[in-house]
Parts: sequence; C-alpha cells; structure tokens
Amino acid sequence: MHSTLAEKAYHHIRQMLSHGQLRPGDRLVNRTLATEIGVSFTPVREAINQLASEGMVEYVRGAGAYVRRIDRVELSQLFDLRANLEPFAAAEAARNITSNELEELFRQCERFHTMARSLRSQTGFAPLEVWTQWLDVEEDFHGLVFRAARNPWLTKIATELRLMSMLFGAQRAGDGILTVRSAAWSWREHTILARVLARGDTELARSWMERHIASGRTHVMAWFDRLALGGDEE
Repeated sequence: MHSTLAEKAYHHIRQMLSHGQLRPGDRLVNRTLATEIGVSFTPVREAINQLASEGMVEYVRGAGAYVRRIDRVELSQLFDLRANLEPFAAAEAARNITSNELEELFRQCERFHTMARSLRSQTGFAPLEVWTQWLDVEEDFHGLVFRAARNPWLTKIATELRLMSMLFGAQRAGDGILTVRSAAWSWREHTILARVLARGDTELARSWMERHIASGRTHVMAWFDRLALGGDEE
C-alpha cells in the first residue's frame, strides 16, 4: 500500500510538471502536495526523491526541493543524445512499426495540424495552454518512435534518462517559442517523418530524423538564447 501511495504521489507530481503547473525554479512544498494528493508526507518525500534521481528535481541545502532549471549546456547535451539515439530509433521503427502505431502517429500529426490552424489568426506567440498541448504531442510522437523500434535496450536507455521528459520539460517554462510559422514547419516535419516510416525506408528515416533534430535544435537553442537575453521577439 505504501508503495502504491508513493507511486500515486510520483505520478501526480510528474503530471504537474508535464502540464506546466510546476515550472523550473518552483519549490516543491511537501505539506501542500500531500494535502492536494491526499497522502501523508512520506509518500510525497519518496516521490520527490525519485524525481530528484531522474534529474527533474534538485535539492538546495537549507531551502528544500525545487523543480530543476536546465542550463544551455545541459539542453545542448540532451540534443546531443537525441542526435545519436533517435536516428537509430527511426531506422529501426521504419523496419518494425505496426499499422496501429502508424495510425497513432498520423493522429498525432493531425493534432499538430489542428493546433497550427488554430494559430493562424494569432499574432506573436501561442498561448501557454496551446504550447503545453503541443509539447505533450511532441513527447508522445517521439516516444512512440522509440517504442516502435522494438529494441528494449534503446527503450530502457531513453526511459531511464527521461530523455523526452527532460527535453520538453525544459521548454515548458517558455511560452515565447511557438508561432504560427514554427507550428506549420513542425507539423510538416512530423508528417513527412510519419510518411517515411510508413514506407519502411530505414536509411531515409535515419537521415530525416537527423535533419529533424538538427532543425529543432537550432530553433530551441535560439529561443533559449533569446530568453536569456530577456527578449521576446519572434
């Protein structure tokens, strides 16, 4: 039962992190979280310890636990990992992906398309709630490519590193990143990748994923630098 309560607390806090309810730099208050989740302090403390071991939370001596802020070097390192892992995953996914998984990928592409269309009348950056939904679909899409590779070691590495969660979680603090132009670009990129996987072309899947990650890296790092300078222009 105790383990179940700790898992309940863990998943609740993870959901708050993934939905932007807890953002980088926010303090995790045990009493508040315990009341909100409906458990005692101990399961919350265990959940926070688990999140700290995964790199999502950090302890500050004398101050408590905080949602971890990721710096530019660490963000770049996460892209380095993606650049090495995901092209291989895409190639294997092209070989092994099922029809049901392809259908799910194309559904996610439609979700991208719907959100991109909703921004056509939007000037400037997308509202935070749209940006959060966008990152949810991003994480689902790339997580599915990992699973479709049918390589348990690859899945284990990606899961233990919380690669997708760390990368997309780092971006949840910024609502000044998604525009109608970048949304349309991203939708096209994901749709082409899904079509390549459907064709079963392993080498094209590998090279297209390399291009996709390189493009995403350029876009996200430019956002991070703009944020660091305090700018908010498109």
